Amino acid sequence: MSMRDAATGRRQAQSNESQIDLTPMLDVVFIMLIFFIVTSSFVKEPGVEIFKPQATTTEACERGTIIFAVDSKGDIYYNKNKVPLERSLRVAEAAKREAPQANIVVQLDRDTPAFAVEELIDTVRPVLTAPPCISTDDEA
Repeated sequence: MSMRDAATGRRQAQSNESQIDLTPMLDVVFIMLIFFIVTSSFVKEPGVEIFKPQATTTEACERGTIIFAVDSKGDIYYNKNKVPLERSLRVAEAAKREAPQANIVVQLDRDTPAFAVEELIDTVRPVLTAPPCISTDDEA
């Protein structure tokens, strides 16, 4: 064996020892990613643009993830779809089966007729486990 072959062999041995095996780290990253995907909850947006009224006093709504929106014409929206008042109870029941701890939130426009909100709340009352929340903007 020549000197050149011996020097090359030592360099290869040193470079193999100095490399870091990333496989365990990638396994941990993928396990964490799966954990966060499985444990996260997604909020379904109502899908209509509304201008919320401002409120001087507000309270946070706990577990409010079933979101209905009522626009200025009194039309009801859930999950980017217009929902007739008669179907709102079935939609709320289906959403409650997906998330039993969720509370109902009503987003309304500044010009929403009060009777439309009242009819919606009266219709979904059988699935309410807590008073419904009305979504507003903070006073600026």
